[in-house]
Amino acid sequence: MSQAAQIRIQDDVIRAFSVKPERMFYRKNDQVYAIVGMNPALMVISDIWFDTFDTQEEFRAVLQHICDKFRSGAFRYWLADLRFLRSGFAESEDWLVKTLMPEVIKAGLVREAVVLPDAAIHKEGEDAYTAASRSLREVADGRVRGFTDINLAKKWLLDGDLPA
Repeated sequence: MSQAAQIRIQDDVIRAFSVKPERMFYRKNDQVYAIVGMNPALMVISDIWFDTFDTQEEFRAVLQHICDKFRSGAFRYWLADLRFLRSGFAESEDWLVKTLMPEVIKAGLVREAVVLPDAAIHKEGEDAYTAASRSLREVADGRVRGFTDINLAKKWLLDGDLPA
């Protein structure tokens, strides 16, 4: 079985959001580094990351694709699953702050749940950008929250319910 056939959206994400794969993103060596999934009925789009990407352009391509989907008017909620991402995106922080997030917000983003490894979140539902670098803190307005638990992420993403 090929590596691409083995990589898929995580079962807990499928159970919680019923997302279906929409597009896979490949490194030059044909390894999948991200999958964008969607559930138009819930107005949810997701990006699920795997291992590493080679360049910041590869990272930006995924997020630009999501931004384009938001511009279509079909989505309001964004689930970013970074639990298995091993690459960093510090070089893209200014682009995230000054270009991407303002565009996604303008296109209708209501809430984004970012699911991170256990060690990255101190408190379920915290603003995902308050613990980030100075540039990312500039977009910390409460609509992007961090979680380690998919079900808590779902409650907040779809209903606005933060954990106590």
